Amino acid sequence: MVSPGQNLTISASRERRNMAYDCIERRISRLFALYGGFLARHPLPFLVLPVLLAAGLGSGMFFMESDSSVEGLYTPDNGQGKTERAVVREHFPLNDSEDFQASRIVTLGRSASIIVTSKGNDGVLSLAVLSEVQSLYRSISGIEAQLSGTDHTFTDLCAMWQSQCVVDGYQLLNLTLEKDENMTIGYPWTNLPDGDRLFSGVTLGGVTLEPGTGHVSTAAAFKLTFYLRSENSEDDRLSEEWEKAFLSYMENFESDIIDVSRTSSQSLEEELSKLTARIVPRFSVTFTVLITFSVLSCMMLDTVRTKPWLGMLGVLSAGMAVVSSMGLCLYCGVKFTSVVASMPFLIVGIGVDDMFIMIAAWRKTHPGGSVEERMGETYAEAAVSITITTVTDGLAFGIGAITVFPAIRIFCIYTGVAVLFDYFFQVTFFGACMVYEGRREKSNRHAASCRPAVSPSEVADRSGCYRLFCTGNNMAGVNEKGEFSGSDHAIMTFFRDYFGPFITKTWVKVVVMLLFAGYLGCAIWGCLQAKEGIRLSNLAADDSYVVSYNNKDSQHFMSYGAKISVVFSDELEYWDATVQDQVENAVSRFEETDFTWGKNESESWLRDYLDFIDQFSGIIPGLNASSKSPFITNLRRYFLTDPRFKRYELDIEFNRNKSEILASRFLVQAKEINGSVREKDMVIKMRELADQSPFQTTVYHPSFIFYDQYIAILPNTLQNLGIATATMFVVALVLVPHPVCSIWVTLSIASICTGVVGYMTFWDVNLDAISMINIIMCIGFSVDFSAHITYAFVSCKEDSSNARAVFALYSLGMPILQGALSTILGVAALSTAPSYIFRTFFKTMFLVILLGALHGLVILPVVLTFVGQNVCGNKRRYSVDNKMPPCQKSFKTHQGQTGQSETQRKGGEVELANHQCNNGDPARLRTPSQYNNPSFEPDGT
Repeated sequence: MVSPGQNLTISASRERRNMAYDCIERRISRLFALYGGFLARHPLPFLVLPVLLAAGLGSGMFFMESDSSVEGLYTPDNGQGKTERAVVREHFPLNDSEDFQASRIVTLGRSASIIVTSKGNDGVLSLAVLSEVQSLYRSISGIEAQLSGTDHTFTDLCAMWQSQCVVDGYQLLNLTLEKDENMTIGYPWTNLPDGDRLFSGVTLGGVTLEPGTGHVSTAAAFKLTFYLRSENSEDDRLSEEWEKAFLSYMENFESDIIDVSRTSSQSLEEELSKLTARIVPRFSVTFTVLITFSVLSCMMLDTVRTKPWLGMLGVLSAGMAVVSSMGLCLYCGVKFTSVVASMPFLIVGIGVDDMFIMIAAWRKTHPGGSVEERMGETYAEAAVSITITTVTDGLAFGIGAITVFPAIRIFCIYTGVAVLFDYFFQVTFFGACMVYEGRREKSNRHAASCRPAVSPSEVADRSGCYRLFCTGNNMAGVNEKGEFSGSDHAIMTFFRDYFGPFITKTWVKVVVMLLFAGYLGCAIWGCLQAKEGIRLSNLAADDSYVVSYNNKDSQHFMSYGAKISVVFSDELEYWDATVQDQVENAVSRFEETDFTWGKNESESWLRDYLDFIDQFSGIIPGLNASSKSPFITNLRRYFLTDPRFKRYELDIEFNRNKSEILASRFLVQAKEINGSVREKDMVIKMRELADQSPFQTTVYHPSFIFYDQYIAILPNTLQNLGIATATMFVVALVLVPHPVCSIWVTLSIASICTGVVGYMTFWDVNLDAISMINIIMCIGFSVDFSAHITYAFVSCKEDSSNARAVFALYSLGMPILQGALSTILGVAALSTAPSYIFRTFFKTMFLVILLGALHGLVILPVVLTFVGQNVCGNKRRYSVDNKMPPCQKSFKTHQGQTGQSETQRKGGEVELANHQCNNGDPARLRTPSQYNNPSFEPDGT
């Protein structure tokens, strides 16, 4: 049996061990206490200099340069497609002024495209519709772009093949209009009168074939694509101007017969750049809502202690952080992107949360103390909390800034810098504002008029309106003995008396755990169903003409997509029969996948050349390919000069004297690539076959560069989550003074992140560059919601785990709700934004906050009652009878030293006492005043 003396010895040992856990926090707390006192003595520099700094940095916004490059922002820096493009460009450079073939493009280049549908029910192959399309073609060809006083038409700027402008669909349009009754239109190939074939798979969409034939019966859509020169800078600039003229013309085009959707190579980037202008006005709404919310949250019925001005100044402080961050980043040459436009919504919400923490800490200090003492105590408590949160958020964004996706990297840079500025302005500018408000309160002046206020008891005979709006007492809550009892908010009382006892009932805990198991199960299933990557059309606004075009393209033209280049860069002996078989087998493997059509839709110069030899060997003397010399000679002299095969000149790289084949290219036709999953799987399969090829093989199409995001997004997300979670574990281990907290913080982060990824899938959100930003943020916010509720539990000295859970909810329930609400209000304006980018930002942010709050208020308290029964092990006996548990003991001030602790009296150093239940909790989310005021000590010590 343990004697009372032994029990006290064991308790003291455990207390020393807990003290060791918070050694870092206590030192930081002391430093902030000293800083708070210094700030209270000299507030003016801390008020003026931050404003001047924000104004100076904000001037950097005059240098704003926006980047809307889709490839530059939303494709990975190290994407394999960019390496493949370099290989193809090296062997087969593009000459768009003479030898342009749309199927052999190396970059997307410059182009303009229209998709025509009929307003009637007869499809696009009726004579009336085709005539209208032809008329539109002529009008587009006549569009003039003016540059330097010179007009340029499409004919002046078009990409050319054999001295003809390249317009996909034009040849089929003319053929259809001029065909006789005996001629039919085939799909996907149409036989021409000269014996050649014309590929119609990319021109006709929504095709219905006549039964048992390959002849087209009806077609729902007709596509025309106008290709422009862009290889040199002068051509590119002229083509860009023509594209603008084209879009301007099509915007005003009207017809009674056809509907026309249009796009150009620069359309998506232009629409992306316009999003910022459409989102900025929403920030004014957010700013107004948060100011209103903050002012109302800071108001009290007591006109002396009420602080509506601080509510407004807190939002202003966060706004200064936004301006400073943007200005500094722009000064440093970090380009602005449309995604960054969502940053202010988030930062203002975070800033408001920090403001609530500072004000809550002030209200827990004894009103009888001096402003200097109260600011010291406020900073000792609140500044430590927002420091920890700033460190975790800053690290999360810092880790996000190392990603290979430039859009994410730029957003994380802007937001990470803004988080640091928000912290700086909170502890300087807003702290100085608190000093002046504290002085007003100390002198018992009215919050609005700053005139001396009278106590309600002194004007009991005046009207109720006068007593409500004109009276106040800065010593409210202090009795005649100088004891400050404080006053619990109604929500705190709700958590202590109703919610806490309810959620710790056995049957409720069982229900919660069952629901939690269901939550995790659904979340994991959702993670397995997640789709990677963002559809390019989603980057534009919902009402953009680009979205309309892409929707029609996806609806009608997915059967026959890109032609994929298969490049053999080895110097092969193509005249050798064995090599020919190897090449044929290699190409056949690409043609026989689930993602490609067969040989009929492929383009193989070697296959056609060998057929040509077989067909004409008896007609043309000496025509054979039995050895190197005749193979190359006949290839150049007869085969490549035939108009039907001249395009193959673009697929064979000769040496300078045309005696060797250095590399060659084959084209396979993609099949029904109608979604991100198919796009990703197709690229992976093509590259897998290239790796298995007996030759040095490269597969490529310009779209592969964009498909790389599907492949890179998941590994990058997992990498960032892993690094961030490990980092937060270390931070929690160092800064949050209890090792058990670090474990539960890490598990909570894992659970919340799993839920965010899983449930965003059910909300039609892909795992892409936009959602990845929020998943990174999820790490920082998870720490906020879980670390301090866990620490409040493990540091409480209650015997019962249920009682410790109730105390944690009582202490932190209200701040969790307040912080969650302010953040959601900050991003709520984005919920109805006309763009997938910003709606996704809202959806994922909403999930982060909702799931984080549910973990903090419901799941963690219940889980800790099961697994945290013996985690404290520190049932310290503060009194002999121990009738009242320490976490419920009342606190009183030192007699004769109102609002001042023994430490303050002796050394003048402001220090948090270590005898409160939370033992110096640095939590961002605050505990009740009677437990954290350093001027209190427990009864019966």
